[in-house]
Amino acid sequence: MWHDIVPAKELWFDTPRDTFQAQLAAIAHGGYHVITLDALRAHLEHGAPLPSKPLALTFDDNGHGIYENAFPLLRRYHYPATMFVHSNFVGTTTHGKRHTTWPQLVEMSRSGIMTVQSLTANHPPDLRRLSDADVVHELTLSRTSLQYHLGHQIYALVYPEDNYDERLEKLAAATGYELAFSEDWGSAGDSANLLEIHRYSALTRFAQALTDVATH
Repeated sequence: MWHDIVPAKELWFDTPRDTFQAQLAAIAHGGYHVITLDALRAHLEHGAPLPSKPLALTFDDNGHGIYENAFPLLRRYHYPATMFVHSNFVGTTTHGKRHTTWPQLVEMSRSGIMTVQSLTANHPPDLRRLSDADVVHELTLSRTSLQYHLGHQIYALVYPEDNYDERLEKLAAATGYELAFSEDWGSAGDSANLLEIHRYSALTRFAQALTDVATH
């Protein structure tokens, strides 16, 4: 999992473009198979087979650098990926960070390379502090907005800032989400259930992710 991909690191969660390119090269040279979110979903829900050494690539927070820097590199490698987007921040700038626009999200979504899914509407830092009604509003507004603008099913969610509990999992399922992802590190296949799926942060555990997948 990455956040923004930028020419040179600006914020702590940024990945420099050269580092990202080197990571994609390591995936290619290591014989890994990058899979779509749909393929991961079919495997987790129905046991559909996956190729050897499978990796699903994801991005959080809708930084403009994902469009400007990551997307061209993903196209060059023919690697599918998924962006998790906070729908009310599309086309805005927050804390000095530009976010991609609806036309850019549509372009990426139609490319066959990038799938767009939900990171809530307003990215509340801790959904656990919200009432049931406010959580349902956040999840439903994001899902509805993304489906309206992009024209495809929104079935996956990331919990902002990795704050979640059993109540949120039940509310996510009730509002139409089939998968939900945390930032807890580990293999997706070892997750407790489909609404708390593990990922690896590329900032701190990229090498470990490759090792774990190769030996799993």
